[in-house]
Amino acid sequence: MTAPVELVRELLYYRDMSVLDRRDWGMLTAFLAGGSIALPILAPFAIGGILALGIHKLRNLRAKRAIAGVTIPPFATTPGSTTLYGIARRFRGTVSSLFDSAPVLVEHAQVKDKHGAVLLRRTHATPFLLEVEGRSGPVLVTGVTRMIAASILNKKLHVRRGDPRLEKMGVPGDFGIAGELEVATIAADGPALAVTGVIEDEAVADLAFHRDGGNIPVMRGRVGAPVLVEDRRLIAAAIM
Repeated sequence: MTAPVELVRELLYYRDMSVLDRRDWGMLTAFLAGGSIALPILAPFAIGGILALGIHKLRNLRAKRAIAGVTIPPFATTPGSTTLYGIARRFRGTVSSLFDSAPVLVEHAQVKDKHGAVLLRRTHATPFLLEVEGRSGPVLVTGVTRMIAASILNKKLHVRRGDPRLEKMGVPGDFGIAGELEVATIAADGPALAVTGVIEDEAVADLAFHRDGGNIPVMRGRVGAPVLVEDRRLIAAAIM
């Protein structure tokens, strides 16, 4: 491929010609490579252009594959929220833990990079009954739920690309993500919890019987106003 000098000079005058950001660097490199057949002195410039293009493409590929971790800010309580202390009881069923397939009520899983920033997170929960201390009846906890978990109590495992646990979190098998998987769970009849949310009375069909409409206090989490669940042992450790 060859081109007269006048044509190359004319191309450089185009307003949309961009050399600095390498948008048209490939075309100019091709002209130089073709011209080096007649003028060998252009060969070093053509080789330099090819190397620059290769480095640029490698940087772009690396940038596309890299995933930036983020620092998750603390969850804020919803106005009008109440914190209740009690034991979680099974309501309808359980969910399977991502870590060891154990039956749990709430699970918070996140993948962190080597700097501790969060690459990916997922909360999986099922409605459960909270047997509250000093209260006659239970409270139903349902809807959007988030766990406040400390790393000292989390289960940890290093995961790499293609790990079945990542696939369960919705990550495609060919997606390049790796890091430390931290899993925090709440099991039925487990340790005492601190649950924070807005309480409203609702009629729950699963609890209705005969003439009883199934009215029960419900702590229902919503997008932007989740129910916050925390292991009470963490509160005691923080106070001490």
